[in-house]
Amino acid sequence: MTDSHHQADALLSKADRRGARRKMLVRVLVAASLLAVACAVPAARNGLTAEYITALIERMGVMGPLGLVFVGLVGPIFFVPRMPVCIVAGLLYGLTMGSIVGLVAGTAGSIVHYYLSMGLLSRSASRLTPQRWLRPLSAIRTHPFRALLLLRLFPLSNASVVNMVAGLLRVPFIPYVGATVMGTLPITVIYALWGQTARQPSGAHVALSIVLLVSLTLLAWLLPRARGFFQR
Repeated sequence: MTDSHHQADALLSKADRRGARRKMLVRVLVAASLLAVACAVPAARNGLTAEYITALIERMGVMGPLGLVFVGLVGPIFFVPRMPVCIVAGLLYGLTMGSIVGLVAGTAGSIVHYYLSMGLLSRSASRLTPQRWLRPLSAIRTHPFRALLLLRLFPLSNASVVNMVAGLLRVPFIPYVGATVMGTLPITVIYALWGQTARQPSGAHVALSIVLLVSLTLLAWLLPRARGFFQR
């Protein structure tokens, strides 16, 4: 390939990155505007409070956990993180039951998003997944369980993007589900602990959640550096 072709490709790459940044900025501005409008309307503002959401789900009785699972099912498709579902679950049902509800909701949503990314939403998933992520995430293809486990463990990873990449790369189902359950369990417990702490404030719980979060981040950082982690 000639130098002119390389330069043209570089310019196109820069243009794509600028376009992606503009789209992201527009999405953030639209979301912020909608949130601002919602907060300005008294009825909507009251509906966004923790007390209102808690009372609403408590009134649902046994349907409350199913409602949270439903939110967890559709959330990843719209890039909604699992954190609110897990926190509300911990707030309502305590650490143990809240963690179970949050884990079921998050896993179910990840599975739905994974299958949609392989089929019905494959074109959208391909367009929404940053291309710069596909090369470094190619380890998912050769070591699906370990690579996905690492991504799920890291607290700041984007779960929706991980779902889409796994679907686009046709990761086998069993390693995908196993890594999703094992990798998201720790952060789910932390979120449920935050929810329980919001209802029953405890300095010990706050300290414990901070220790767990730091430990989880260090684990996700150290694992890929362990000798033989990505070797067969």
